[in-house]
Amino acid sequence: MNSGFLSRLLSLPVRGYRASRARARRLASWAARRRRVAAHQFLRGASYGAGTTVITLVVWWFRARYGG
Repeated sequence: MNSGFLSRLLSLPVRGYRASRARARRLASWAARRRRVAAHQFLRGASYGAGTTVITLVVWWFRARYGG
């Protein structure tokens, strides 16, 4: 873990309610953007996996049928 990051985080000045809400809103929007990226990567991986499965089954069927 990067202790420099943690020490900077802990040394930040305590701000008021409005600043805390703004920071929470920025953090929520950051997380929402990352969720979309993660969902996209999951869909991409699932597509690659499905494609690989189909090709594997076709090759397996071909070899079983024609003795290759």
